[in-house]
Amino acid sequence: MKSLVNGLFVVAAISGAASLAAPAAYGVDAADSLLPAEVSGRRPARVVSTALDDAGRPIVRVRTATDRAAARRYVREGRSRSRSVAVEIDKTVRTTEVPAGSDPYRADQWDFAKINVAAAWPRSTGDGVTVAVIDTGVDAAHPDLAGDVLPGIDYVAGTVGGTGIDPNGHGTHVAGTIAAATGNGVGISAVAPSAKILPIRVLGADGTGSMADAASGIVYAADHGAQVINMSLGSTDRLDAVTQAIAYARGKGVTVVAAAGNDGRKGSPANYPGADPGVIAAAATDSADAVAAFSNRGSYVDVAAPGVGILSTLPTVKGSYGSMSGTSMAAPHVAAVVALLKAYHPAWSPDEIEQVLQSTAVDLGTPGKDTSYGWGRIDPVAALAEETPTAPSMPVETTTPSTPTTPVQPITPSEPTAPSEPTPPGEPTAPSEPRKPSTPSVTIGVSTGARDVAYGTRLTTRYTVKAGSSPLAGRAAQLCVASGNKAFTCTSMTTTAAGTVTVAATATANRRVRLTVAGVSSPVTSYVVRPRLAVAKAGARKMRIAMTGVAGQRLSVQRWTGKGWHAIRSYPAASGRLVTGLVAGATYRVVAPASTALSSKTSGAVKV
Repeated sequence: MKSLVNGLFVVAAISGAASLAAPAAYGVDAADSLLPAEVSGRRPARVVSTALDDAGRPIVRVRTATDRAAARRYVREGRSRSRSVAVEIDKTVRTTEVPAGSDPYRADQWDFAKINVAAAWPRSTGDGVTVAVIDTGVDAAHPDLAGDVLPGIDYVAGTVGGTGIDPNGHGTHVAGTIAAATGNGVGISAVAPSAKILPIRVLGADGTGSMADAASGIVYAADHGAQVINMSLGSTDRLDAVTQAIAYARGKGVTVVAAAGNDGRKGSPANYPGADPGVIAAAATDSADAVAAFSNRGSYVDVAAPGVGILSTLPTVKGSYGSMSGTSMAAPHVAAVVALLKAYHPAWSPDEIEQVLQSTAVDLGTPGKDTSYGWGRIDPVAALAEETPTAPSMPVETTTPSTPTTPVQPITPSEPTAPSEPTPPGEPTAPSEPRKPSTPSVTIGVSTGARDVAYGTRLTTRYTVKAGSSPLAGRAAQLCVASGNKAFTCTSMTTTAAGTVTVAATATANRRVRLTVAGVSSPVTSYVVRPRLAVAKAGARKMRIAMTGVAGQRLSVQRWTGKGWHAIRSYPAASGRLVTGLVAGATYRVVAPASTALSSKTSGAVKV
C-alpha cells in the first residue's frame, strides 16, 4: 500500500492489493493495460470515468467490476462517454497524521503564538467564507464547532444533508484548527473563527477512502458555496479525475489547499493532490520553525505551517480534544489563513491569494524557495497587510532524493489521547542531521516563470545540476517532456559547462517536464495552459466570442440570474463566434471546459 496521509491524500492499493498499477492515461489501446493483474470478488476493480458537461463540470462515474470481462466493458463504455477526459482505476486514500505518541504532547496552542493569529483578527476572522473539509467527516455536535458546520455530503455512507459524524476523528481535528468557536470560554481557539465548515466525508473510520470520491467531493464543494477547500490526505499516484476536479474548482474561484505528505523519511515521493497544478501544498514545521522530519520535500511544496503536536478538537466520544502531528495538521492552518484573506479581499483570485501567501511567508531554510519549506512559513499578519498581490521573485531551487528501493507503506494512525491538565508546551527535539555521503551528491535545481499560463506563452525551464557545490559539466542527461495527457518522451542532452540544461517551448498544451542526470531525477515541473478567451458586446442583444487555443472544447454561454450563472446554450469552440438573440441588459460570460490538452478557462463578464 502507498501512504496518502498527513493532511494529504494517501493512495493505497484497492481492497488491500499489494501492488496496483498507476492510473493509465485515457487513450491507451487495450483495456487490459489499465487493469490490475487480478479482478475478482476478493479484489474488485473500481473503474473511474470522468467526462465534462456543457459547463465544464467534471462528472465522475464509478463502476465496480468483480470479473475481468465486466472491467473491460466498463473501461470501453467509459471511453465512449461524450467528452470523456479520463478512464482509470480508483485508488485508496488515507488520512496523514503522524501517530500522536511519536511527538511531544501539546497542552497549549503553540502554533497560535508562532504565527501570531490574534494580531490578524482585527483585520479578518474569516466572516462569510466557507471552507470545505474533505476528510473523515466532522462532529457537528462538538461544543466548539456546533453552529459552524453546514450540511454536507457523506460519500462513504451515501448520504446528503445531516452528515455531522466523524468515526475517525481526523476531520474534526482539521475543522477545529480552521473554525472552532473562539472566545466562548471553553476548548481551543481557531485561526479563522468566523468561517463556516462544509464537511465532505470521503474517508472511512479507518482513515482510508476513494480517490474518485475525493474528486466528486471537490466538485460538490465548488458547486455548494465553498471558497476554500482543505484536503488533509494524499496519494503517491495522480488520478485524472481529481486533477480535473481541481481545475474546475479553481475555475469557479475556489482556492485549494492540500497536505504535502508524511513520507519525508521514505524519499519524499510526490503526493497528490498536493502536487497537482494549482494546489497550495503545505509542509509541516515544529515550534522551533524546523521542518518536521516526516514532512515531504519536493518542488511542489509551496509553504510551511505548524504541524507538530497540534492541539485541536476531537469527536466527543474520543475525548473532545487532543494533539496530532502531520502535514494534515499544517494544511488547515494554511486553509484558515486563506479564509482570512478571502474575507478581507473577496475579489482576489486563487492565484492572487497564493502569491500573497508566498511573498509574505517567513523565509526559512535556503534563501528563497526550497524543497523543505517552499517559500517559507505562513504569516497571516503580513499577508493581510498586503494590498496588491505580487509573486515572489526568487527562483525555485530544488534537491531531489533518489528513488527509494522499498515500497512506500502507509502510516497507521493511532488514537490520540485526550489531555488531562494542560501543561506548558516544550520545545521539540530538532531532527538529527542526515549522514553526509562520502562523495558529493548530485542535486538538480529548477527555475521557471509562471506555471499557470495562457495559450501561446513562451515557457522556459532551466535546470542547474551540481555535484556538491560544483556545477556538473558535460554530463549526459535525459530530458523528458509530456504534453496534454500523453506519456513522457525523452531526449538525450548534455549539461553545459555551467552544469545547466535549458528547454523552451510555446505553450500549446498542458506540459510536464523532468530531467534525469546520474540516476537522479528532478521533480516533475507542471505547467497549466489555458486558452485565451474574451467576450465583447457586438450590438443590441449580441456578443462576440474570441478564442485562441481551440482544442475540441464545447463552449458554454452562461447568463447571470442574480442568484448564479445559468448555462443557456453551447457551441463548438472556434476562434471567433457571434452570439445573437440574447436578453437585452443581461450579463453573460463564456466557459471553456478542460480538454485533453488544455485546462479550463472562464471569460470575463459582459453586459449586452
